[in-house]
Amino acid sequence: MDEVQTIEAAVLSFYRGGSEQQKETHKWLQQVQNSPQAWSFCWELMQLNKSSEIQFFGAITLNSKLRSDWAEVPKEAHHELKQKLLETIVLFGNGPKIVLNRLCISLGLFIVHMLQHPTVIEEVTNMFLHEQLGNLSKVTQIEILMTVLEGIPEEVKNIRTQIPRPVVCAELNRNAEFVMQTVVTYLNEKLAHSTVETHDMNGLINAAKCTGTWVAHGNVHLNDREGMIQTLLKAVHYCYWKEPKDDGSLMSEENELAETALKSLANIISSYATQNAKYSFTVINYMKMFLDVLVPILDAEYKESNANENLALMIYALFISTLECFSSAIFAGIVTDSEEVSKVYTRTVDMLIKCTDKPGTYPVDESCSTYAMEFWYMLQEEVLSMNNGEHKKRCLEAIKPVYAHVVKVLVRKSQLPTESSLHKWNDDDLEAFRCYRQDIGDTLLSCHDVLNDLMLDVLSDALDESIMYLSYDPQSTESWTLLEATIHAFCSIAQKIEYTEHQQIVKLLKVLNEIPYEKYNDKLFGMALETVGAYSDWIGDNPKYLPPAITLLVKGLNSTKASQATLGLKDLTSECQKEVIPYALPLLDACRTALQEGHLKNAEMIRLMYTVGNILSVISYENIILYLDAMVSPCFEELQAHVQNNDLTEPTKARVILRLEMISKLFSSLNIRKPTEGDMDKGLVGVGGSHKLPFPPGAPAAQPDAPVQPILLILEKTMGLLKSLCTLWIHDETVIDTLCKALQQALSNLMDDIKPLLTEMCCLVLSILNTNCVVSAADIAGNFILMFYNDQDCRQLMVQLFTAIMDYSFNQMQLNLGKLSRIADLIETFYAFNTRISKKIPICYSEVQVDCMKLVDYATKCMMLPETGPMKKSVAFITMFVKESFHHPVMMNVIVEQGENIVRTAFLCIGGTALRTQVEIFADIFLALNYRYPSYFIVWMKMLETPNFPTAYVSANDKEQFMRKVIRERINKRLVQDHVRKFAALCRNIVEYEHK
Repeated sequence: MDEVQTIEAAVLSFYRGGSEQQKETHKWLQQVQNSPQAWSFCWELMQLNKSSEIQFFGAITLNSKLRSDWAEVPKEAHHELKQKLLETIVLFGNGPKIVLNRLCISLGLFIVHMLQHPTVIEEVTNMFLHEQLGNLSKVTQIEILMTVLEGIPEEVKNIRTQIPRPVVCAELNRNAEFVMQTVVTYLNEKLAHSTVETHDMNGLINAAKCTGTWVAHGNVHLNDREGMIQTLLKAVHYCYWKEPKDDGSLMSEENELAETALKSLANIISSYATQNAKYSFTVINYMKMFLDVLVPILDAEYKESNANENLALMIYALFISTLECFSSAIFAGIVTDSEEVSKVYTRTVDMLIKCTDKPGTYPVDESCSTYAMEFWYMLQEEVLSMNNGEHKKRCLEAIKPVYAHVVKVLVRKSQLPTESSLHKWNDDDLEAFRCYRQDIGDTLLSCHDVLNDLMLDVLSDALDESIMYLSYDPQSTESWTLLEATIHAFCSIAQKIEYTEHQQIVKLLKVLNEIPYEKYNDKLFGMALETVGAYSDWIGDNPKYLPPAITLLVKGLNSTKASQATLGLKDLTSECQKEVIPYALPLLDACRTALQEGHLKNAEMIRLMYTVGNILSVISYENIILYLDAMVSPCFEELQAHVQNNDLTEPTKARVILRLEMISKLFSSLNIRKPTEGDMDKGLVGVGGSHKLPFPPGAPAAQPDAPVQPILLILEKTMGLLKSLCTLWIHDETVIDTLCKALQQALSNLMDDIKPLLTEMCCLVLSILNTNCVVSAADIAGNFILMFYNDQDCRQLMVQLFTAIMDYSFNQMQLNLGKLSRIADLIETFYAFNTRISKKIPICYSEVQVDCMKLVDYATKCMMLPETGPMKKSVAFITMFVKESFHHPVMMNVIVEQGENIVRTAFLCIGGTALRTQVEIFADIFLALNYRYPSYFIVWMKMLETPNFPTAYVSANDKEQFMRKVIRERINKRLVQDHVRKFAALCRNIVEYEHK
């Protein structure tokens, strides 16, 4: 079997074999594609007597070679290659389409390589226009030409070419107008007829695409694009108003042409976005053209479940894109003496109000209304950002009626689906609607910024209407959706409502307590509970409305909406902690009953414990002890039973995790020494810069005989149980992680108060570190070290913890060398910890026996990981270590020894290992080294003089310039980041295009 037959067999095996076989075959085929022999066999594979799979493989092989291996083609073979390519295009001119498309891309790639010949694009274009390609029909030749031309600008971004990038860009700009003129002339010629022949549609579609891909080139002013815009609008108009199908939908070809023309129009507008002020008059003219041609189409499609919804969507997208790019030009029409500008603004607003109020329910009946949300944000942002003065005042007054109307529309559009309509909703629809309601909530916030207190009047009227609607048919179980939507609107703006006793909010809370929820869908009750929670801050400033709020939320604990009730109680007891004191004991009793009855879900039980902690923090110490015994003891009793039974089953594990998470949540909120605003203002700071926790107002400052923190009491009584639990579950990461997080919450809350139990807790954490070092164990150990390392009484214990963290992490990295991504979470935590150590207690590295050389060496390896977290944390550690090393000889020696390796690794990351969007972070390392070790840094930077380092794409001159710029700059981080970003683009052979 010869080589070609072997390749053919492999291709068929790949397309028709099993997944394991495909994996190996794919690897082998890639090697074949990369070989120099591919230039020969690809033509043999592209024969009409071969299967389509083999033909396609031949075509993509030619693509690959032209894109990546042009240097293998000798100059004298260029003409022969062009002829072969054209002959093969003729061969496949009538299909298969997938092969022909690849050949068109290949011809585009060939043209890019030949751009040093100034007439190459014109020559190829004229060849097709004058029908010089064998026996292919004129229609086919035009279709192929448009496909080839369309792909050229896109291929320039990915191709490896021997022509300098600036020359390639200059040639594209020089040829752009010739291409555009050719394309627009063809479009106009075809659209001039009353009917376009079906066989011309593909050529027209490709021509319309062409305008969108070439518009970024040519250095042409936006006002000179009017002819092209008129032509594209003509294409949309023709496609829509031509005879549609019986169901009202466009034919597939007409639909594709119209959508392609709209995409190209959006590309044309957006390519001039950076020149907003320059084209104000031109944009107004174009918007008028858009409105004249496209709004009649939108009006015709203004109905539920229309057949051309996607076309309408794209028309709205074009308008929004134009507004994003040229908002100030259009919004000048809010208040203006220009009748034309005013009309364009008014027509735009009217059109987008209709878009917001599109008939039907999103997303099952319509999908356009979501597009208008952004406009309402843009309009209010434009007006509110104006300088204070008479003009701003006039603009605000002008848009207020618009926003008042929009609020009513949004309330109506946010109605939930009724039970009778849910049959036509799937899970994706429900999720899309959830996001849509969130967008409506955000838009209502923008409306409030414009309307302020008037917003409450509008919503209050809507509340009256929804209640009236509910009373029209008291027997209906599906009339609740408008009321629920109105309550949702109130909920959405809660964060904007100030402390004033607004009568509209008073009325809302009264209504919420009077609704007979049992008659309606439980979603109405859920929304009411969520809204009460959202107004917790306002209730804290108006505490006389606290009792009805508590009553409603407690009622919710015993309903199917307990989730919203527990969330509401969490917010209410956090924002109204002092105000809740008179109601604390009954509220605790209600929480205890709900926990005991067993109907709450795990997340609800956990959340409720946060509320319990908030309430316990403000009641008398005697009552705290009583309620802790009643409400927390069951958690520990259950854990004790599991330990005694030595039970390691999955159901038991789930219960253990639940109880630990409940304890953790209690630990996060229970604190009898929470700070007051006055204490914060005095800057009372504890260990590690955190605020100490003084007594409440009126209580004495912390004294030796002050009450013991309740969390400390709990830990003192249960530390033995927690140790036993840890021993039993030591090999289960989930349980140990949950236990460590509970201890971390205790530490975060108690701070210095934890000292009586410090030794026991550290021993527990040490046992975890030495056996199953979960990330949270390293986290809490790090916090202990940062808090207590400088305390001489605790120094030895902290050294043990520090050594245990380092030994475990080094051991894990050694075991996973070459596959460090497996322990990405550990690496991220480990280097975040070491960054804090380097910043706060760098002396630690000198006083503790730590292999700092290994620490930095592993960090350089982790810099090259594909995961963003570990990479960023490793870079941050090295940066901080370098900055602090100057004052510590041990650290300084490491940097002097490892500096060259650090710089080399940074260059490799910039050159291609790191994501291009992440490369700017390496500027931090360069700045730190250049600032602390300038003479060494100059020497280390000279490694760039190595040929083909970090990649073969960047020239010696570019490297020299980069070195000079980076070495010269020691302070300006933004400037060095800019140098690094541009150097990364050069290393990757990527052109950074700048808009005209």
